This record gives sequence, structure tokens and C-alpha cells, in this order.
Amino acid sequence: MSQIKKNFLTGFLISIFIVYSNVVLADHGSIGFGIGTASPIITQTGITLPQGKIATGLITQFTEFDNVSAGKLIAISSAAPTDAHSDIHSTKALTIPQVFAAIGVTDDLTLGTRFAYVRRDDVLSAHEHSAEFHDQGNPDGFGGVSFFGQYRIFRSEDDLNHLSVVVGLKTPTGATRQLDKSSGELIEVHSQPSSGSWNPSAGLNFTRAMGKFSFDSSVLYTVATSGARSTDIGDIFEYNFALSYAFVGEAADALFSSSNQSQWTGILEINGVWQDYLRTHGMRDPNSGGNLVWISPGVRYSGGNNWNAALSIGTPIVRETNNFQTDPDYRITFRFVVVLDPFEQNDQS
Repeated sequence: MSQIKKNFLTGFLISIFIVYSNVVLADHGSIGFGIGTASPIITQTGITLPQGKIATGLITQFTEFDNVSAGKLIAISSAAPTDAHSDIHSTKALTIPQVFAAIGVTDDLTLGTRFAYVRRDDVLSAHEHSAEFHDQGNPDGFGGVSFFGQYRIFRSEDDLNHLSVVVGLKTPTGATRQLDKSSGELIEVHSQPSSGSWNPSAGLNFTRAMGKFSFDSSVLYTVATSGARSTDIGDIFEYNFALSYAFVGEAADALFSSSNQSQWTGILEINGVWQDYLRTHGMRDPNSGGNLVWISPGVRYSGGNNWNAALSIGTPIVRETNNFQTDPDYRITFRFVVVLDPFEQNDQS
């Protein structure tokens, strides 16, 4: 390995581990960890970056929620059986743009980092049987930085099957002190851009290439710890399945792979997320947690072996949320990914 290559790799790895991380987990944001260089858009792939290659790009997720008027919010709060049940809120939309970078340390080990921004639109809240509501405005801010590692533990001899372990860590960075537009008081933690907590994650990713088709699945479990104002947003379990079809040629099992013979790939995903109850000072919020399952058709365009763009539109098919919550109506996820090899010209050094 050339000295330039060694210096670049060392600097990149150091930059990953000195930054803090924050994956937005609360209030229906779900993108998971991953670089998006294979067919799926939300489901993570078992394929890792080849040694020395770098993937970078943009991921944006927009979620529109069912409309709840201020009058309905007050009526639901006033009719709630307990004070805890009457503390409710609604959100019109959630937008999470993120930029990321990842590097193939070896052919089987990928490390990456991600920077997030979070915006919620038209947040309303009602408290303890009150006949009034709070217009909390559009709280937004830096969601923090996340980092993750993916290690491939199995690769079949025919290069068609890949199984990887993924670990990640959300650390307490990002904005946690946004103010209520009406009262000037701090907004509750679940509506802040960051929860201000250390939350480790671990999971498995699997990929099976099948000619024109490819199948991917991923699971990720996140342990939530107490963060800002002693708030625990609740453990999260994400489970995903994706089937991809290459309209021409074979399915591109990876953007950088020689098997990438199809510019257009159609994708159908099932994306599920379960979240435990939110707790503040150990007290459980009855209007939190539950299970959501999305069906998410999408398409990916690959511009050769170095970049692609993908778009997915998801609709919830299971909305089993606890008590009153603003249920999602639809979700749009966009990815743009570029794969680079900065060491290619130095391989002869």
C-alpha cells in the first residue's frame, strides 16, 4: 500500500471516530444504517464496499402525516381517561435530509458516517384536559452525526449470497433545546431534532442475487437510553425485505460490481418498525410506541459503475400505534450515491 493511501485511510478512519453520532429514531423517522450502493432503497444490503473504495451521497426522507385539526386535538385531550393520556401532539410532516460517507477498509469491512438535519412542520400539542392548544411551530435543527460499521461474515463461492453484521451508535449530539412558538418553553424531547441520548444498534443484512432478480433483507435493533430531560424514546426494532428486478440485463447486486448491467431496476420493499413506549423520568407515555409496516415500491437508475439515484414512495399497510398518535399517510425516500476510488492511480506506487 502506498504512503498516500495509508495517510488517506488513517485520516478518514480518525475522522469517523472523533465525531459524535445521532440517528433520528423518534417520531416515525426510519432510514437505518447503510450506503445504498445495491438495489434496495431502505432495506440494507449484505454487500460491503471493496477495499479502498469510498461511497458518498445524499439520503432524504419526507413523511406526511394524517391531518389533525386543533379542535380535534383539544376534543381528544379533553375526553382522555387520565392526565397522561391527555398529553397529546400532532405533526403535519417530517423531513430528514442526510449526507454520508463510507469507506471499504477491507473487502469485508465498511465504516461510515452520516450528518443529519431534521424538520417537523406544524407541530400542535394539548396538555392535561386543557381547552387550549399550543402551536409549537416548525421545530428544526441539526440532527447530529451517526457512525456505523458493517462486516461481512459470509460470502458464497459463487458470489451470490452475502451476510453482514451491522453495528452503529447514536451519541448525544444535535439540537435538544428548540422552543415552543406559543409559550417560549422547551418543546418535548420527542419533537426535538435530537433525543440527546446514547443509543447503540446491532443487526444483520442479507443479500441473494438471482439473475434478473435480487432479494435483500435486514434487521436492526436499537437500545434507547435516557437522554435529554431524562427521556427514553424507547427501543426500536426495524425489519425489512426487498425484491429487485432488472428491466434490462441482470440485477445490479452492487453499484461498483462488474455485474451491474442494468441501468433501471424496479424495487418492491416491505419495511417494518416497532418502537417501545417513551418514558420520561421512568413514567411511561401511553401515547407512544407501536408497530408500523410500509409497502414501498421504488426505482433505481444506475449511471454506470460510479453513481446511481433512487426514489421510493411508501404507504403504511399496518398502523398499530398505541392510543392517540398522528399516523403517517405516505413517505418518500430519495437516495443519490457516488462511488469513488481515490487510490486507483496510486496502485502502482
